[in-house]
Amino acid sequence: MSTYLKDLAERVIGVFVITLASLAAAATPFDVLTFGWVRALTVSGSAAVLALLVGLAARFRGSPDSAGLTK
Repeated sequence: MSTYLKDLAERVIGVFVITLASLAAAATPFDVLTFGWVRALTVSGSAAVLALLVGLAARFRGSPDSAGLTK
């Protein structure tokens, strides 16, 4: 697996997990049974898709070995 793909996967998974954790932390009090999982997973998935699109755009603009937009 190339360095670019590893970087892109790490960024996308990280954005998904951090977004989901943030939404869970913002729900006070947090209850696993009453938490809005569908909405939270939808928001987290949307953020991950945006991170994927940025990473794909970075392939053509930034460094070829990085999913970041900077060179």
